[in-house]
Amino acid sequence: MRYLMIAVPALMASTAQPMASLRVEGERSTFSVVVEKSAQTGYEIRIRCVAACDLPIDFHEPIDDVPMGLFTRDQDELVFSLWSGGSAYRVRIWQVGDRAVRKVAELSSRGRPDFLTDEAGRAAIRTYEADGSVDPMKPVLRSFVRGRFVVAP
Repeated sequence: MRYLMIAVPALMASTAQPMASLRVEGERSTFSVVVEKSAQTGYEIRIRCVAACDLPIDFHEPIDDVPMGLFTRDQDELVFSLWSGGSAYRVRIWQVGDRAVRKVAELSSRGRPDFLTDEAGRAAIRTYEADGSVDPMKPVLRSFVRGRFVVAP
């Protein structure tokens, strides 16, 4: 009976339901993006190539914030995620391509961030920042330009 008790938690951990999941189509490849609960770090995001893979891609990153959302806009191979991190929202973005997965941004926002398209048609994110806890929040718009999110001029 002792061995059964040890095996059951291991079995339960391996069959845990994902907190969020998404299927992403690359230029040729198909990817699975999953956020799962992790005993060591809180949560983990895993991005794996599951079909027509040029390379065996299996990217994972531990994250100690609480997941709130996961989505793609089918533009620039970007996967967006929103997390709750104490008194701020965290936005994490990865670029998922046929040959690699690359983290392109990790942003914080005091208010719920906006996911937009700028006037040039590029992916954009508006975060809300403040220098202190009583200072008013100011919006900061970042657009995806040449592989990274930069503050709009």
